[in-house]
Amino acid sequence: MFNNTKINRYELHGGMKDKVDVLNDFNQIDNFKDSIKKYIYTDIILTNRSELIEKAFQSRLQILQSETLLRALMLKEGMVVALNNNNFPSYYAALKSFLEIPAVLGYVTDLIYNNKDYEKIILDINRLHMGNREAGSFPTGNVKAINILTLFEKLDRVFKDIGCSEKTKEECEKIKAGENILTSIYADICNFGHTNFNANMCIGILHSNSTWEAKKDLTGYKKELWSFYMVGFLIGMDIISMLCATISRNEKVDGFNLMNSPHYFND
Repeated sequence: MFNNTKINRYELHGGMKDKVDVLNDFNQIDNFKDSIKKYIYTDIILTNRSELIEKAFQSRLQILQSETLLRALMLKEGMVVALNNNNFPSYYAALKSFLEIPAVLGYVTDLIYNNKDYEKIILDINRLHMGNREAGSFPTGNVKAINILTLFEKLDRVFKDIGCSEKTKEECEKIKAGENILTSIYADICNFGHTNFNANMCIGILHSNSTWEAKKDLTGYKKELWSFYMVGFLIGMDIISMLCATISRNEKVDGFNLMNSPHYFND
């Protein structure tokens, strides 16, 4: 179910060839599963209010974290397969969803580090786990999802707080006033994932003689436009791994010390 297809190696063209350590990036992609598997659990007992509220919190967070990371692995698999086949429309569609994984983890990180009220924390975790957006006449349940842009707002706040570590007050003010870079990366990838101009760049080209030509091969796109398609993937993996460790260290979580759930992966 959770395959780990290796990404095909290739060299870049032009100026990017000397600026990017592609071998290191390829290895990061191939090793992504190993970097997060210790944070994924199964057979998790969802405790009720007859037990400690601290345990009720940990059980719900452990479920949310595990399902979110397993989804990340499946999206990563789809992206690798798409890249191996030069299928960029599929790749960008999956990358858009993949970048929403660190947004969820960023929201959770902000939530557990800045709140002492377990009732409030559990309520928000339930919304992340069970919420849906309205969809007209289609059934969506009674729990309203948290807006994706709100998740990214929290992620950028966490990212900036980390960036402020060991900085002066003036440096921190400058960081916090700066661009919400992760929201911007997500917005950029959405332009490649939706039916926009950027999305069509891998489909065809409009020549100077006003003739549009469908592309027959995307090898050139793949080897020349690394910064278009790979940066979000690499940053997403880095942030997912970092936030998993940050969540685990939180005193309320403490490595899920109140839980006895087995790890999903035993290899």
